[in-house]
Amino acid sequence: MAAIQITAPSSSFWWVADSQNLFAWTCGAANNGGYTNFTVLIQNQNPTVLQGPLALIAVQWDYDCSILFQPVQSLTPATGYTLTFADVFNQTNVIATSEPFEVKAKGSAYAPQPSNLNPVTATVTGAATGTGASAAATQSAANNGALVSRDAAFGFMATLLTLVGAAVML
Repeated sequence: MAAIQITAPSSSFWWVADSQNLFAWTCGAANNGGYTNFTVLIQNQNPTVLQGPLALIAVQWDYDCSILFQPVQSLTPATGYTLTFADVFNQTNVIATSEPFEVKAKGSAYAPQPSNLNPVTATVTGAATGTGASAAATQSAANNGALVSRDAAFGFMATLLTLVGAAVML
């Protein structure tokens, strides 16, 4: 069985402090090494930045493939962060570790979209009017429709935020 690989964040796909950020991984039975769920931890090689591993999500299901996430605890802008996926019952049993990545200051530009996306075809559409708003997303994917590409996640979130803003202005 293949092992899970964390594809984002990475050395070329950073996070922005106090903002929604994406993490993604190879998922599905062919890629998960038998793990259907895991704990998501963040750590930094410099203990003055982060004293030890910090659990971001206690139980994350493998089939999600990516998450747009805003940590509850503010992360200090710095280099040397890594995400770790660990066994939910034993966090010392590491399933996958990301490449080291940077957390940039709040308000910084997001990284360009990575080219190593999961194989997904996704279409995201949205519309807003003075009387209401609607958004729809459709996808066809390799793992029983379970994959969500980072492009689709960002596109959907951008559309959703636009629609929420339009609804608030009503």
